[in-house]
Amino acid sequence: MGGWNQECTAADYDGWLRDIRHWREERRIRIGYDPARYADPRLAWTRASFVQTQMMVEDRYVYDPAAGRYTVDRYLDDLLARFGGIDAVLLWPDYPNMGIDDRNQLDQVANLPGGLPAVKAMVADFHRRGVRVLLPMMMWDQGTRVPDRPWPQALAELAREIGIDGINGDTQDGVPLAFSLAADKVGHPLAFQPEGVMADEAVAWDLMSWGQYTFTPVPKVDRFKWLETRHMVNISDRWARDKTDDLHYAFFNGVGWEAWENVWGIWNGITPRDGEAMRRVATLERGLGPLLSSPDWQPFYPTRANGVFASRWPGADGRTAWTIVNRNDHALDQTVLAVPADGPALRYFDLYHGVELTPRREGGQLLLSFPLEAQGFGAVLNLSGTPDANTLA
Repeated sequence: MGGWNQECTAADYDGWLRDIRHWREERRIRIGYDPARYADPRLAWTRASFVQTQMMVEDRYVYDPAAGRYTVDRYLDDLLARFGGIDAVLLWPDYPNMGIDDRNQLDQVANLPGGLPAVKAMVADFHRRGVRVLLPMMMWDQGTRVPDRPWPQALAELAREIGIDGINGDTQDGVPLAFSLAADKVGHPLAFQPEGVMADEAVAWDLMSWGQYTFTPVPKVDRFKWLETRHMVNISDRWARDKTDDLHYAFFNGVGWEAWENVWGIWNGITPRDGEAMRRVATLERGLGPLLSSPDWQPFYPTRANGVFASRWPGADGRTAWTIVNRNDHALDQTVLAVPADGPALRYFDLYHGVELTPRREGGQLLLSFPLEAQGFGAVLNLSGTPDANTLA
């Protein structure tokens, strides 16, 4: 969009939007893109997996060594109280344990307290609370016990046995298609989530990924989310003490983040302020979930406020949402959005504050004014009728 304070005309924006849509269309042709996996209802949960946490299996909130049992409810209740809960958990039994003997990554799971039956019961406890479960896979698992079958098959069979939902590809620049095909073959499709920057082709079978960015004042459009708007990115910024950049980038792109606090035994806990911001952003994203996969997403929808950036998310049902971030260090209370005044009569709601907006007409546009906190968030939804319990669903 040019410089921080550079004026962007409607023609500038329309031309830019045409260009990036053209790039996406051509890029899909060049990579032979097949979106079939995103249409699989068994994997549709990935599109709403906004908050994922990486959890060390030694965490005393999830396992009570005195009682010898897993305490999933205690673990989840703590996260719910501190930052609004999670949608998925990445269980971490491997590094830094692996390598002290010949146990491989399969053995590390089987050797957890209670063995595979207890792990399966723990996974079921997470599912009972609506939380999906992932395990990591280690391409660098060398010098340990060699499995008696190919790694893709071995991991797929373990996943089926304990009932997990996905695999995080540790250090991987894309999880190879062979692993998805192996999971399909055993009748237990999995969502794969590489840590690193994958090739564009992998978007077709890696339905999730981690986002590890260099943050700038002007947010960036996530490449993989743009290639396939149903792709879920979880932004991972493990050492950051302030999560504002993570949440701004996530909200602008309609994606999620990694709520990772125990980093290999070093505690980088989420502060109460960041926890409350996470709760609010996650509540909005969960409510707007279907819209945040809109194929007609418009990033950098023009705003009337310098340093404020918005994405527009049109839905097939006539609803449209805007997710908005204020990258300024000061609060604002002014006109933020201008929308066309022609067409059917619509009502506009400030979702962050829970109030209906009264647009002001200016020529062929309706101006929407509302406050934004310093380094804060905003969300607007339009609809033609009266909101009800299903409006944000």
